[in-house]
Amino acid sequence: MADSKFSIGDAVNFSWDAMKNNLGFFLPAVIIFWFAGAIPSGFQSMSAFMGTALAAIWSLVFGIISFVVGIFINMAQIRIGLKFCDEEVADFPDMVSDRSRFLDFLVGSILYFLIVLGGLILLIIPGIYWAVRYHFFGYLILDQGMSPVDAIKKSGQITRGSWWHLFVFSLAMFGISFLGFLACCVGLLFAIPVIIVSTAYVYRSLLAAAPAVEESQQPPPPIPQQPPAAE
Repeated sequence: MADSKFSIGDAVNFSWDAMKNNLGFFLPAVIIFWFAGAIPSGFQSMSAFMGTALAAIWSLVFGIISFVVGIFINMAQIRIGLKFCDEEVADFPDMVSDRSRFLDFLVGSILYFLIVLGGLILLIIPGIYWAVRYHFFGYLILDQGMSPVDAIKKSGQITRGSWWHLFVFSLAMFGISFLGFLACCVGLLFAIPVIIVSTAYVYRSLLAAAPAVEESQQPPPPIPQQPPAAE
């Protein structure tokens, strides 16, 4: 039985249209993500191969830089996806608009990693289950202003009863990414925006379908019917 909270087909169709209508933003944005992540990772790899004590220190330094950059990239992708799902057109300043929430996002990421790691240690399957259930913690931190712990709890609430559908969605996103990789990696320029917006679309759908924890909570924005296009 299909999950009524969201449609995978609707999510992909919406994100595909958003990507096509805003290629002038998405293509350079993806390239920026690639270079931002690749530069510190590249220096870390080169330092690791040098085999000296100083090189080990530099490898650690670049590893930390790579981790921090990765957090910012994840935050930027979430904000971009949410902007399009809120019937707005994202712009490059949006990539750093949530920098004040970096510490909360960092703590949430560490907690999420530990939860998933603990599940993987418990015969792998619990780790996969918890990875899907608590995946949207970052969206709740940036979108709802929640604390890391509350965001993880809320993610578990909005995904309750939708695990299998979300797991299938994850497989679909992996398939899109794999197809982009097969197209000489150039296809990733188009696949990554689809994944970014599709995931935000699913989050919005789950949040809209979940009952409010408090009566005073503002209702979530409605799921848009048409993706916005850059002027």
